Parts: sequence; structure tokens; C-alpha cells
Amino acid sequence: MKKTNKLLSIIIAVLAITILCISLVACDKTPTEPTILIVGTTMTVDSLNRLDSAGGAPGYNFDKIASTVSQITPIAQIGGEFVPLACDYAVSEDGTTVTLTLKDGFKWHDGQDLTVDDIEYTLSSLVVGTDYESVQKNGNSLVYTLCTTDTKFLEKIASESVLPKHVFDGKTKETLTDEESVIGAGPYRYVGRDISAGTITFEKFAEYPYAQSVKIDRVIFKWYGTAEVLIAALKSGEIDMIFNYGTGISDDSVAALEDSESVTLATYATKALPKVLFFNNQKMTDARVKRAIALSIDYDKIRSTFGSKSSAKSREGLVAPGIFGYKETPEWQRNLDEAKRLLSDAGYSEQNKFRFEILVRSGSDDTQYATLIKTQIEENGMVEVSLLSKGSDWQSYYQDGNHMASFAKVTAKGYDFEAGYATRYTLAANTSMLDMKNPVAHGQMLVEDEGGNLTEYGRILKAMSGAKNSEQLAKAVGEYQDYVSANVVCVPLFYDGVTQACSSKVSGFKVDGTGAILNVISFQTLEKRA
Repeated sequence: MKKTNKLLSIIIAVLAITILCISLVACDKTPTEPTILIVGTTMTVDSLNRLDSAGGAPGYNFDKIASTVSQITPIAQIGGEFVPLACDYAVSEDGTTVTLTLKDGFKWHDGQDLTVDDIEYTLSSLVVGTDYESVQKNGNSLVYTLCTTDTKFLEKIASESVLPKHVFDGKTKETLTDEESVIGAGPYRYVGRDISAGTITFEKFAEYPYAQSVKIDRVIFKWYGTAEVLIAALKSGEIDMIFNYGTGISDDSVAALEDSESVTLATYATKALPKVLFFNNQKMTDARVKRAIALSIDYDKIRSTFGSKSSAKSREGLVAPGIFGYKETPEWQRNLDEAKRLLSDAGYSEQNKFRFEILVRSGSDDTQYATLIKTQIEENGMVEVSLLSKGSDWQSYYQDGNHMASFAKVTAKGYDFEAGYATRYTLAANTSMLDMKNPVAHGQMLVEDEGGNLTEYGRILKAMSGAKNSEQLAKAVGEYQDYVSANVVCVPLFYDGVTQACSSKVSGFKVDGTGAILNVISFQTLEKRA
């Protein structure tokens, strides 16, 4: 009997504890603290009017801010690759058409469904005869017949924020209201701005199709008057990220942040190359000698002397990471022992030195580069470098093919000429296969032999310029990088770059086509630790 009473007492005690625990859980209605991302910027928002945003007009800065959180594009360009966003896309096998198909589930922040008419309305800004020949609507799809490459077309639409036709159609910057202008379909909806506090607030949009992956509840943009105050705010933890559209932070800001353990700096290469050493590949045909010269250069010293703090290390294949078509290629690094071995294999020694001449454009920074590089190369003991300085006759000298090597600056615009990927700078002046209206002729690479037959380099460049779709272009660009690397066509000393800065508590960001780490795709993986 006593055992029964004892067992009953234990059961009653367990039930009591269980009921108490349940009650405590039920009574604990403490709300979860929202995760807030505070983004500092020096971009002044003068207007919310997105129809008044061209070329630095009053609404420009808001339009760029909104594009990172509350607006979406048909597709996005992330890490050099195209990814679907509002639309899936398909390129025809011959590369002549691109089909955009609207995904299900996207809504505007005013509750209206996003439709294919919105996509069509948005892309009506594209130019017929330049961006595409014609377009046909087929259900939820738009089929564009192209008059350009599909890659250029996709790059174009990846920069076009989708507009709500039911709001913007027929409106002008004079008739569009702020309440209409802020409507988007992205992961965050505009809440408001506090002009006195210099803040603009966006909150997570529950009906965004990928809302379950979005871990940041609120994004607040906060204005700072100077870059110095902005940098101090990041270091102190007052803000989580710096936003300056795609331009990144300055050298002074990088210097102020690079030793901070609380800050993450992310640097990405651009298409621009401030200085490239081009070999005259009709005179210098031994890849061993060219590689030995390249391996004698101290790239870290060159970059720290002449490059910005955002500059990126060069790659053997010329194409930088993050550029469409990039494939993994080795970084150029100094290796004097390997340089000596290659020169020895080629028949040179300290008694029988290779005599290497670099054409230098007088009155330019070529002289500073050349002086330092001459010293570095000669440290291998098996090359004697002479510098040939030319003034007004500099250009005709290298175009005539009289030089062994020369320097050139590759601009982002120049990078895209000819078959793209800086091919304009590699070709000989007498190249006829490509559109050489203004031949640069540093590399003196032939695309045709004396009989008019394509060289291996010509075959690759023809494949690049004639690619029918992105897949074919990527394959050809990969072959181009392999060829440039194996034959040491040229040596990029470093790339221009962009540096973005954020708190070390923030992770999971992705880089879009402008080099910015704040974009709507990032918010599907972006996290902030407490």
C-alpha cells in the first residue's frame, strides 16, 4: 500500500512539473529581436523620384539604393555568371534568340501580381536595331530576336530594374508621386525616411518568393557627411556595411580599415589593366624566354608601388576572376630559380645573356615602370635589359614591329574591342580578320599566315567573335586564356580593382555585375551574427 502511494506521489509530481513548464512556455511571449542591417553611405538622397534619376538627377541616389534591396531585375549577373531572378532565360542553340519566362510568385509591394506585361514594359527601353531586332510575347514568355550577342543582351537586361506598368505607365517625373515611385517587388519594401536623422528604412517583404531564405529583417541606410566619419562608424560597429553603388571605397579608406579585425574587406578585379608588358610575339617566339622574364618580375613590389590598394593580382590568362568566361589560371609570382632554369634550357647563361629591349614612351609613366622592371629582371643574372625611349615616333615604331616588348594601358572600354578580352592589344597591325579601325599592335599576334590560313590564335579569336551563345563564348574564352598563358603573349602587372567593406559579423554576400556586395541575390544567403 505504501509503495502504491509513493508511486502515485511521483506521478503527480511529474505531471505538476510538466504543467508548470507548459505554462511558462505559453506565458513567455517575448518577441524575437529583429535582425537589422545598417548600411552607411555618403550618397545624399534628394528625391525619391525614380523617373528623375538619369545622370545624377535628384532621384539618382535613391534609385541606386532601391536597386539593392527593393527592386528586382529580370536576371542578375553574379560572379561573372548570369542567374535567373524575376525570369528564367534560355538562349537558342544558334544564339539568335533569348527567351525570358516570368517566374511565378512575384508580387509588387502594393499587392498587385508582377506580370509579363511589366517585363515587356520595362524592356521597351531597349533599342530596336541595337539591342534586339524584334520581340514576340508568348504567354508568360518574351522571345527576343537579337542583333547583338546574347551575352551583351543579357548584360543589358541584368541592369534593368523591373517597373510596375500599372503604376509607371503614362507617368512623368512631374506626375509620379513618392508613394508610387518606391513600389518594388524585391525582398524589402520601402517603409520611410527620416530626413533629420538621414535614414531610409526598408522592411522584409513577407510575400517575396524567397522570403524564407532572407535572414535580415530590416535594412536601414544611414547618411554620413564624409568618408572619414563613415569609416569610423564601420570600425566602431555603428554600421554593418558601406554602400557607394559599385565604386567601392577609396585608398585612404582601405588604409584605415585593413588592419581592423572587426572589418572584412572584399576586393574584386575590374576589366581595366593599368599596365601590361606586351611581347612582340613575331620577334620573341620562345615561350621559355618570355616566361623567364615574367618570372623575374616582383609583382607585389610593382603593385604596391604603382597600384591602388584595391588593385588585384594578375593572372597568366589575362582574364580576371569575376569576368564572364574566367577559368582558373595561375597568379603571376616571382620565381628567379625557375627563370634561370628556363633561360638555361633556352641556351643562355651568365656569360651568354639574353639581350632584352623594352620600348618606352618618353614623358609617360612607362619610364618609372621600366626602370624598376629592368632592375628586377636583371637580378636573375642571365638577361641584360636595355630601355629604348621614343617620343612622337613611339607609336609608329611598335606598329612597324620593330620592338621586342612594350607597355600598354588597357582601359575597360578598350578591353571589349575586337573579340573582347583585351584582344585589340594583342594583334598585329596587319590583322584583317577583325575590325582593326585603330590597331594597337603591341602583341603583334597574327590571326592569319602568309597563305591566308587561320593561325591557332586566329582560330580561337574567330571562335570568340563568332560565338552563337554564352556557352560557346565561355568555351572560346577558356581556350584564349590557355593560349595566352602557355605562349606568354603578354604579362599583366596587376588589375584595377574595387574594394567593398563590411563588418566581420556579416557573411554570405555575393558580388553582382557592378562589383557591389549589396544586392537582392545576396539577401538569400546574407547573415549577420549577433
